[in-house]
Amino acid sequence: MPSSLRRRTAHLRAAYTRETHALASAGIDRHDARASSAGSGLGLDACTTSQRRLRALLALGLLNHGPTSTWPRNVSLADVTRYTLVVSARHDNLVLTTRAPYNVACWLVGRNRLPQIGLPGLRVETSYEEGWRLRHLPTGAALTVTSDRNGRLRGPATAGSNYAQLWTTGVPLTAEEHAALNALPPLRADTETLLAALTVRLCAHAPDESWDVGTWFSSLAGRPSRAHHHQRRLAAAADQCTLHWDSDPHPDDLFASLTDPVIGLVGAIGEKDSSGWRLRYRHACLTAHPVAYGH
Repeated sequence: MPSSLRRRTAHLRAAYTRETHALASAGIDRHDARASSAGSGLGLDACTTSQRRLRALLALGLLNHGPTSTWPRNVSLADVTRYTLVVSARHDNLVLTTRAPYNVACWLVGRNRLPQIGLPGLRVETSYEEGWRLRHLPTGAALTVTSDRNGRLRGPATAGSNYAQLWTTGVPLTAEEHAALNALPPLRADTETLLAALTVRLCAHAPDESWDVGTWFSSLAGRPSRAHHHQRRLAAAADQCTLHWDSDPHPDDLFASLTDPVIGLVGAIGEKDSSGWRLRYRHACLTAHPVAYGH
């Protein structure tokens, strides 16, 4: 890809994702900005099979919370969305930049004597002063959590930065993790792509502020107020997914993030009705309905 085209594409991507230009550019280096069979030329949805699986699992962990959750209670990752994040999708890595990398990593990775096990199979591979390089044992996919705005993990690795004693790659999957993963129904490739699209658009917004996903914890000014119990239920099996939630983002904003002509999932076709919306991507379907859970 010519450098001038890459620069323009990175600026366009950053306008929607809140990435820095350098962070966005790293996500499009391997992709033709003019076309992509797995997503837009912005590089959000084109990734390895292992990355697609990891991002789908993250969506299930982040978007299940409360008594209606479809995952075990000790696998809820919803509190990650309370932090100010930037999600940067790369072909073979997913980078989370945040001012609180320690807090975010503690929700994602398990450790001894705690009921919450994080994302099953996610481990610390290398520790740095700015954050962690994580590795998902079942898929081999990488995830980076860092305080560096450009997504870097600089300097020599340091064991002292893992002061939370998060599980490292030397710790095999626990019985609880095996049980949580085995309880998941099989997911087809198109379904994983659709779920992964939710993860990489966690912080997406329109440059003109017409819509904003807001990390699922903030809303656009002027939107109708919604209850804030932050209960979520994302169920997926084979090629069918259903999503229910009782707080932000506004349903129209989430729909827009997946169908926007610039940043939307290429090939996704959506339709809205009075109670929610439905999105189809190839053979997969996501039905989303905001609900008002009881107090």
